[in-house]
Amino acid sequence: MTASSDIGLAGDGQVTRDVLLLGAAGNSGQLIAAELAARGLSIRLAGRRRGPLEDLAEALAADGTVTDVRTVDVSDVASLAEAITGVGVVLSTIGPFTRQAGAVIDACLAAGVPYVDIANEWPAVRGLLDRDEQARAHAVALVTGAGFGPAATETLVLRLAEQTGAVPGLVRVAAAAGVTRQSDGVRQTFQEFLSQGVAITYRDGQVVREPLGSGATVLTFGGGQRQMLPGPVGDLETARLASGAANAVAYVENPTTRSAGTDSYTWAEVTGPDGRTLTAELHAGEGVRATAAIAAETTQRVLAGVKPGAWTAGQLFGAALVTDSTGAQVTVNGQPA
Repeated sequence: MTASSDIGLAGDGQVTRDVLLLGAAGNSGQLIAAELAARGLSIRLAGRRRGPLEDLAEALAADGTVTDVRTVDVSDVASLAEAITGVGVVLSTIGPFTRQAGAVIDACLAAGVPYVDIANEWPAVRGLLDRDEQARAHAVALVTGAGFGPAATETLVLRLAEQTGAVPGLVRVAAAAGVTRQSDGVRQTFQEFLSQGVAITYRDGQVVREPLGSGATVLTFGGGQRQMLPGPVGDLETARLASGAANAVAYVENPTTRSAGTDSYTWAEVTGPDGRTLTAELHAGEGVRATAAIAAETTQRVLAGVKPGAWTAGQLFGAALVTDSTGAQVTVNGQPA
């Protein structure tokens, strides 16, 4: 079916498209659209510029995917509401999520439509999870961090916490995504993160803010040593929740020493109340493609029906979500898991 602005309209609440994909024409959006199509889902492609959306719709339609196109301004309530009408779930790739997600979540709550995003900013992930009571009141599921980073470190922490058998005192996680091309949205988000100059960690259950660079360290994972910095990333919140630890740190690569290549890795370490330490690593392929697979799999599962509330992807779907969707390899204490 070819793209059309009048395909899939529903004035009576009937679902005529499985997914509204916001930011569909971006680098992440195009890869996610392909993953959704591979799962047999119909897609409403949305973004600011119509031309690239129509080109994507035509390419997807050539393989039999049912699509339609909408131009959307997420700051315009009416524009969002119209785009959401008649879809089963909204999947947002539009960052920075700290600034952009709130309006989309509000629109989903008002429409009673589930929401999924690929946010990896700590304020955005924490902000969505803080809306749990509101989500339950509207009988809507809100899911955040469904991409490489939060979901890929979360899967490791879930596995380690199960092996520890007790609430650890400390959890540390790190991610190093190899990408073919960094999208404008990701670049803008990372620039905002650096410009704030703040590292965020949890100590004794409290949020601690320090100058960026505080706690810098060298971690060995993914076959080499990496210079890492504690950062205000979504992994911090997902790791804390998955482990229950009162102390948590999430590291990002020092931007001045980022490694080359397109293999992506995550690392996690939990320290039990007895001082025993367990570590795990995950090895995936190109980071944006891994994000696309995780986001599409999460969205398909949300579409099938989940409990209302505000969730991380791992809280809803467990430790196997990332490996099931990406084929990533996991080791725990050096042994295949």
